[in-house]
Amino acid sequence: MADHFKLGTKPGTEQRPELREQDVIAYLRRNPRVLLNNPDLLAAISPERTFETESVVVDMQRFVVDRLRRQLDELKNSSESLVNTTRANMSLVERAMECTLALLYARDFTELNEILRDELPLHLGVDAVSIAFETEALPADAGHAVRALNAGAVETLMQSQAGRVRPEVDGETSLYGAAAGLIRSDALIRLEAGEGLPEGVFAVGCRTPGYFDVDQGTELIAFLGHVTRYAVGRWWTLQL
Repeated sequence: MADHFKLGTKPGTEQRPELREQDVIAYLRRNPRVLLNNPDLLAAISPERTFETESVVVDMQRFVVDRLRRQLDELKNSSESLVNTTRANMSLVERAMECTLALLYARDFTELNEILRDELPLHLGVDAVSIAFETEALPADAGHAVRALNAGAVETLMQSQAGRVRPEVDGETSLYGAAAGLIRSDALIRLEAGEGLPEGVFAVGCRTPGYFDVDQGTELIAFLGHVTRYAVGRWWTLQL
């Protein structure tokens, strides 16, 4: 067994290679988050010390610590923002699902109108929700939530887009009826003709200018628009 040990050394006392400064530097370069995650190490590693170069005195420790603290604060703020956004999105999705179930369970046009007029705006946090079709003859019991548009009105509103967001607008009576005077921002979804229904528009309007932004997605609103179209079609004289 002596062959495994150097002459004059005892087991467990073998000399280890000395850790060089460049090895530490190389390690920190490969793992920059070590100091980022442990900013207090700098205080233990280096006492309060300044370095003078020509006429400029630089407090290296304070500079690095301040920089790391700023980065930590930025990371925390980003994390909090992400968490808040995710929670808000989840809440909106849950409310959209509640709206979907309400629409699908509507038993007639009267109940459907109440949902469109009262429940959807409340759940979505807006002032008006409407669906309108290019037609001269709405079902007699369609009520006020389902509206008739003149021929060509859909293209005028949508401008060849499947979904259109208008950050600032004066609400149209043809879409919002008596609530048109309130609407200062809205999102529109084109509803293609088919399955017995003419071409139409699903509209969600708010009284706050800029409430809807051109950079925001409209997927959830589009989903609700097509669910509403289906719910309306169930009670249309031409059934889906």
